[in-house]
Amino acid sequence: MDHPKDASRWEQLETRLLLLALVGMLGVSLANEVFDFASNPKFYFPMILLALLVIVRIADVTRDRIESIAIGTPLRTYDSQAEFYGGALPAINTAETNLLAVFTHTTSPLQHTIESRRYYAGTLRWVKKNPGKRSLHRVIRLPATSPDVQEWVDEQIRLANKIENYHVRVLRYPPGLELEGENFVVIDSREIFLGFEIAGREELRGFSIHDEKVARSFEQHFWELWRIADHNSQGIFTANLAHQTPQSA
Repeated sequence: MDHPKDASRWEQLETRLLLLALVGMLGVSLANEVFDFASNPKFYFPMILLALLVIVRIADVTRDRIESIAIGTPLRTYDSQAEFYGGALPAINTAETNLLAVFTHTTSPLQHTIESRRYYAGTLRWVKKNPGKRSLHRVIRLPATSPDVQEWVDEQIRLANKIENYHVRVLRYPPGLELEGENFVVIDSREIFLGFEIAGREELRGFSIHDEKVARSFEQHFWELWRIADHNSQGIFTANLAHQTPQSA
């Protein structure tokens, strides 16, 4: 997935090249009027065609920018778990400082799609690369009993005690309280990937949005979940088994 800043740079470069092409064609046309080096009318046909193509492309770029401004925040939707996690991992690989993630599944990522397994393995690779600069905080939300995911949860707790900048808290919900299937990650306080499990928790739909205000709202939501997990009397694994974190941003 292209970063919005990179896409903007490419658009600016394309616009400059198109304008240079128009200026070049204008220069050739003026030079021909003075020196008359191409008196054959056929010479003008390719020039006219090229000019029309350039003008049409400039109009398309301008229209896209106007639509982007009118729509507002960049938004992408994902219709499957594979699309969602496949889109999230490249965005995470561009992150510089922090990830705030919420896991809400009744089964382990090892039982999900290839993209899901790559995503969870990728977050750990990311946080290990620069321990002094990067941090990953993860809240794992579980029902009262969750045998199909417990082994994976235990592994994350062990990893959190080994990796200094990986922090985990588990929030176990009381019996009878159904989890809503919300999964999300906030990337560098600038981008959010939000997914919801559907169809009996066998599939996932979601979207990503690149907007600092939206990202900070989800950050506040995350830190509230983190605080609740710390004081969760139902939880078997709590903050004592994971690293501590600074207060809510």
